[in-house]
Amino acid sequence: MGLFVREFGANQPSSIVFLHGGGLSGWMWERQVKALSDFHCLVPDLPEQGKSKEFKPFSIKNSAQQISELIKNKAHGGKAHVVGHSLGAQIVVQLLSMSPEVVDRAIVNSALLRRIPILNGLIRPTVRLTLPLTKVKWFAKIQAKYLSVPAADFSKYYYDSKSLTDELLEKLLRENMNFSIPEGLEYCTVPTLILAGQKERGIMRNSAKDLVSVMPNSQGYLVQGVGHSFNFAAPQLFNKILRTWLSKQELPPTERLRAI
Repeated sequence: MGLFVREFGANQPSSIVFLHGGGLSGWMWERQVKALSDFHCLVPDLPEQGKSKEFKPFSIKNSAQQISELIKNKAHGGKAHVVGHSLGAQIVVQLLSMSPEVVDRAIVNSALLRRIPILNGLIRPTVRLTLPLTKVKWFAKIQAKYLSVPAADFSKYYYDSKSLTDELLEKLLRENMNFSIPEGLEYCTVPTLILAGQKERGIMRNSAKDLVSVMPNSQGYLVQGVGHSFNFAAPQLFNKILRTWLSKQELPPTERLRAI
């Protein structure tokens, strides 16, 4: 059994693969898929998440390998644009280091690229303490609001939240907090747009700067007025940037984009 993949616009000429954030699933890209209906969109649920729960094990490296195979097998011409958010953005970075030949253009949105090893010992007790709360609706609503999840999508968010196990959440956090820029990325020439929210933590903004400094064919921007969930908080702006970049046009001047 392979990854569960939603497919849209199979007759359109150019393929895009969307990679969701940790503990969520492909529904988070619905507004982007709708706005880009003239593209062939592939939206997988990552290993052990969403409808790919039985596809194991999850790791960033394994996920990148699976996405590479997905592109070779389903994308037109065996090549695709790739868009990732948070954990999905880390997978995009890993993919670019391992299989750049399958990627046309990439967007890396809010990727943590600086290890936080000091927190490793706190992950298990923190998961045991907080995971039961994520299954309580009032607490999940607070989390969803913090992440700018639209009210219309809360039921999907809550379903994913209730589906998390302590084992999976611990695994996601360990992979996330121990990931860093992989070797060989400095040789990747895939045009890559790197985004971080101006309201994000300093380590996230600095991760974006690190990636811009390493990748020779990249552009980086801090998006003013948004935090970690840019595509939820400002979908029209996100979709405009997405279309412009993937159409190989210059990004329009805007006061909300500050170059890194």
